[in-house]
Order: sequence, then C-alpha cells, then structure tokens
Amino acid sequence: MGASQSQTTPANPVSAPQIAFTFDDLPAHGPLPANETRLQVISKIVSALHDAGLPPIYGFVNGQWTVSEPVDIAVLQAWHDAGNPLGNHTWSHMNLNQHTLEEFEADSSQNEALLASLMRNKNEDWHWFRFPFLAEGDTPENKAGVRAFLAQHGYKVAGVTMSFGDYLWNEPYARCKAKDDNKSIALLESSYLDAAKESINYYRQLSQQLYHRDIPYVLLMHVGAFDAEMLPRLLKVYRSAGFQFVTLEEAENDDFYRNDTDLRLPVSPDSLEQVMSARGLPLPAPPAPAPQPDTLCR
Repeated sequence: MGASQSQTTPANPVSAPQIAFTFDDLPAHGPLPANETRLQVISKIVSALHDAGLPPIYGFVNGQWTVSEPVDIAVLQAWHDAGNPLGNHTWSHMNLNQHTLEEFEADSSQNEALLASLMRNKNEDWHWFRFPFLAEGDTPENKAGVRAFLAQHGYKVAGVTMSFGDYLWNEPYARCKAKDDNKSIALLESSYLDAAKESINYYRQLSQQLYHRDIPYVLLMHVGAFDAEMLPRLLKVYRSAGFQFVTLEEAENDDFYRNDTDLRLPVSPDSLEQVMSARGLPLPAPPAPAPQPDTLCR
C-alpha cells in the first residue's frame, strides 16, 4: 500500500530528509551466535537507539515465540520499557499470499491480546500493522479483503519505502562467529554498511524522480544479532547522510502514505518501486551487496 499515482504533498516541508526506523520480527529473528541471548540482542538495539537520541521506534511482533520460548516475553517488555511501541506482525509471521484471507485474519487477531497486555496505557497505539514478507495479497479480492479487515479493526499499515535487506547478514554472522572467522566478519561489516549507503542513494533517487522531493522514508530493519552489533555504526551512516530521525506516525503523516493510514481508500501502489512501475517508468538497477553475505563462512 502507499501513494496513488498523483503527486503527493508533504505534510510539513523540511530541508533535511526524514526517516523512521522500524524493526520487524520481535522477539526473535535469525540464529544467535553462541553465548548470546535474545534479551542481549534487544538490549543492544534499544541502547543504540537511546544513545543516538532516536524517538520512539515501532517493533512489530510475532507472538508465537512467547509460547514456544516463554522467556522471550522479557524481550518485548525490554523493548516497551525503553519507551518503544509495539505493533502487529501477525502471530506466526504468516504470508498472506500462501494462506486464505480467513486464516490470515485469525492469525493477525491472535496477536492482539498480547499487544494489548503490553501496551496498556491509554495513549499507546498498537494498531499499526506490518505485513510479513510485505505480502499484501496476490489477488484483487485478497488485497481488498485484508484492507477491509484491518480498517474494521482500527489499523494503519506501516509501509516500507527504504530497505537494504539487513536480514541477509544475520545468519552468515552466526556462522562466522562460530568459526571465529574475523576476516569474514570484517567483510560482513563493510558490506552491510555499503549496502545501507547504496540504498539511501537508490530510494532518494526514486523519490526525487517521482515527486521532486524526499518523502519521509520508513526503513525496514530486523532484530537480528548482527543488526544489533552494527546499529551504532548504521545510525551514524544515516546521520552523516543528513537524515532527521522521526517517528513512524510523523513519517506516515505525509500524503504519500494516505492509503496506508486510511484503509477505506482503494488499493494503490505500495512502494516507490511500484509507483514507478505504475507510471511506466524504468527502474534503475537495485543495489546488490558485494560480497554476497550468504557466500561467507560456508
């Protein structure tokens, strides 16, 4: 979901580009290196966010892990206790394109009691939804049906307008740590930061081509062990690029996201790439990390 094909109007014109960090797959994403816990990972992430002065950052929850690994409830509590809100990522990280709409609705609803128990204050809003795999339905009926369901339940959709595939580095990192391969870990570190820098240029180019401005970007991240290790350095990359860190609500107050925040509106292109395609504009080649993370420490 996202912008229509018409020009969008900025909510508050600003000179510095804005970005809202968001994190998926709480409380558990990817393999852990030996002797590291999920709670240690989340503690490193929230500490980095705090030390860099970021505003409250949404984390999107798959509640199933709190049943299979009850200790993981402490991960969600640590995130929330640090002043960061939680949103719905379905109970089991369900892919809508591989399930019926009814199954997806039930899986999403199953997450709500957990979210409500953690986000108890009246001013806290857990009614933000992030589609697993960014899969919003592979038929017109499913796309319209899931929008109607989410609208009826009071949700807004957390779009994604910037990403660099950060999840690709978490599994190789665990392998390289197990082998004590510091040379490969250094390659993972440099390629991770390079991929982030290249994605900044890529998405800003798309936004400028489409709207002659920077929309406020929503960045997709994950709560992996390597993400936690790299986050202080990653935040410096975005700060050095001139970004102002904002909340998800502030970013999606921009007109680009009106179809995400008002789900009564019709389906529309759901990313900058899809707006380009809808307008018949050729996409530049997307950046690709080098070396490919998955080739390391095999």
